[in-house]
Amino acid sequence: MLEGYFTSSDGAEKQKRLLAVQAALEIIQASVSCTNAYTGRDKLSKDIDFTKDKVSELADAIQAALEK
Repeated sequence: MLEGYFTSSDGAEKQKRLLAVQAALEIIQASVSCTNAYTGRDKLSKDIDFTKDKVSELADAIQAALEK
């Protein structure tokens, strides 16, 4: 799917980051689909804020785990 997309010398690193972010978004998607105390617009707002604040942190953790 991504062959030829990254052509620069740092393409492998960018591809690793993209995969980590995709994995993080899948985890967040699963979390968002679960029910919690919030409903309607409140839930949407909380889910958006959480995703915005945590996707980078979660991707960093995924990358770090894969590099061990």
